[in-house]
Amino acid sequence: MDQQTYLKKLSCALHWRLPGPEAEDVLSDYQEIFSQRPAEADDRIIRDLGEPLQAARLLTEPDRYRRWLAAFGWMSFCLALPEFLLLRARFYGYPAGMMFLLLAAGTAAALMWFGIHRREREIRHLPKGLCPMLACLLVILAAAALILAGLAAEIWKELPPALYGIAAYWTMSLAGTAAAVLGFFGLVKARISDRRWRALYITGLTVLAECVLVTAALVSMDLDAASSGWWVSYAGIMGGIGFIGLAGAGVSLC
Repeated sequence: MDQQTYLKKLSCALHWRLPGPEAEDVLSDYQEIFSQRPAEADDRIIRDLGEPLQAARLLTEPDRYRRWLAAFGWMSFCLALPEFLLLRARFYGYPAGMMFLLLAAGTAAALMWFGIHRREREIRHLPKGLCPMLACLLVILAAAALILAGLAAEIWKELPPALYGIAAYWTMSLAGTAAAVLGFFGLVKARISDRRWRALYITGLTVLAECVLVTAALVSMDLDAASSGWWVSYAGIMGGIGFIGLAGAGVSLC
């Protein structure tokens, strides 16, 4: 293992186990150790310092690390439960209240936990890759909406009407699962890299919640009894979910 690889692995381990400023201070100390020795001595220095994960573990304060794991577990749960409901596709009533609660709880936890510290380098530019991934989530949501609109308008002539429900389910399942994966990735990156990656977590949670609500509406809707304006109440609920998510993501980027 060379010096760059060691420091990269150490940085990830430190940022996972320690608060951001402390991890940066420790990493600077290790970089100084390497800079004071000749490059030929890297192997011996690495052996003396120990494996990156082992070094980070020795510097970890157990109680504070357990609090982080509890927060991480809660924010992950806010993604996992909607994903479970989406894949199961069985609802006892419309889960609007649950989705509002999970989105609000996950957003609040991300804003509070990752909003404690600010690094000077964060002020200059957004993390590399964050904007493309946010755009990818919005494209996924737009594509799912277009497919559903096409099914509702019956423009997919080659698809038998009996398969419309299956196509709609798989569209929402794939879109929601992609959002959950990207949201979890953003949560991890917010801890080990830059706190503003929480915007990806919040946006992923928002898209996932929207997919759950659309699926629940399609599963529970009685088309024979539905009036021409049946969609108005659903649109209002999903608009509220979208507003909360976009507001949370916007604040996360500040």
